[in-house]
Amino acid sequence: MGRPNKIWFRKDTGWWMVTLGGVKTRLAEGKGNKKLAEDKFHELCLQRSRVPESSSARVADVIEAFLAWSKVHRSDETNRNYFWYGEKFAEAAGYLSVAELKPIHVTRFVDKHGWKETTERNARRSVYRAFSWAKEEGIIPENPLRGMKCPRARTRERALTNEEYVILMKKSRRDFKRLLFALRQTGCRPKEARTLTWDQVREDRWVLPKHKTAYKVGKPRVVFLSKPMQRLMKTLKSRSASDYVFLNARGVPWTVNAIRCRINRLKEKTDLPKDVCSYLLRHAFGTNAILNGVDVITVAELMGHESLDMIKKVYAHLADKHQHLQDALEQARRRPVPARPPQDGKRRGA
Repeated sequence: MGRPNKIWFRKDTGWWMVTLGGVKTRLAEGKGNKKLAEDKFHELCLQRSRVPESSSARVADVIEAFLAWSKVHRSDETNRNYFWYGEKFAEAAGYLSVAELKPIHVTRFVDKHGWKETTERNARRSVYRAFSWAKEEGIIPENPLRGMKCPRARTRERALTNEEYVILMKKSRRDFKRLLFALRQTGCRPKEARTLTWDQVREDRWVLPKHKTAYKVGKPRVVFLSKPMQRLMKTLKSRSASDYVFLNARGVPWTVNAIRCRINRLKEKTDLPKDVCSYLLRHAFGTNAILNGVDVITVAELMGHESLDMIKKVYAHLADKHQHLQDALEQARRRPVPARPPQDGKRRGA
């Protein structure tokens, strides 16, 4: 029979002990330190996880339950934010009961870190999502963060220009050129290219079972390949011994940080603007497609967007700011040839 949940003194080690969840935990050394052991036992009881639907559930209990659910039902990319911000918030305010939680606790959390707008928005949305999920599942009656305001999302306000693309390609090594070329040709997300494996490659397309919006659309993401991309795939396949398609000089797949560092080094060596990043190649694809007359529905399908909202909000907006409008302005400003009224008298050749 197991010991009850109360402290006990272990003579052979000289420690006050407690058994919680089947695990023996040391509290304080020395028989005379019983009071210290009791205080530490009390702290442990406060920190022990509870069933998230219980009336005494803490913030940490709900976040822990949400992260366990998210790990099963959401993509690795989505979970990366949920886990990073969720665990940090649980460390900061996890001891609070759910009933005590208010938006001010999230505000204090983000203010303490001094994050900029985009990071603050991600933090607030990640924490809010945990309690929104708990309400959806019937764990809590209401989301205690309902009404909490988030900074507006900041979208990248431009696409990579042809001149910038030429500089990137000219100054890059072959391994990085292949990745840049693929991003420009397909309009795929950088993650979709760097995690691409050969079992996802077909003759004229990539078929990606796991992608950013898989849980929303319920179908694989299809990335169509141009003729030059089809030739590149054949070349890489004939030389590859890896499961992954795009490899760096060491023969391993690209990571987020490796791509970022490579572009940062290129910016240091050239006069490329500070805001240049790999994602601007995707913006260039979408913007050029619209400028070349591709309808927004097709652009959305090619780029893997579940709706037209992003196309209208970002890519059409970028296209509107493109150089072709400046050219159109110059054309509109040209002085028209004055129309000459008919002359009286004989016409030539009459």
